[in-house]
Amino acid sequence: MMVVPQDSHLGHTDDSHPAVPAAASQQTLAENPGNDNLDPALAALLQAFWDTHQEAPGKRLSLARLSKRADLPMSTLRRTLTQLEDGGLVTVSIDEDGTGSALATPELLGLIEDLLG
Repeated sequence: MMVVPQDSHLGHTDDSHPAVPAAASQQTLAENPGNDNLDPALAALLQAFWDTHQEAPGKRLSLARLSKRADLPMSTLRRTLTQLEDGGLVTVSIDEDGTGSALATPELLGLIEDLLG
């Protein structure tokens, strides 16, 4: 069973999503009325992962690019990614020079799809 960090605000621990279909949803997490309790930083990060998945499934994003796409300061991005990584929902790689990249797992993409409705 997948463990979601208690402070991640996802509130969803279903790990039954083997893969997310490539069909793009035009609705954003911010527009979905059922996501009122979703942390805005987390919502922005999840939206960036979803948009990237729709454009290029399986593509890793540099942390700099992810920060820009989610419009988050690097400190907020790194803190939120740590929570998601602790829950097994993203893989993060950090290079010796401090740069890095992140990739959403199929489980996270399934959760995002559920949130988008």
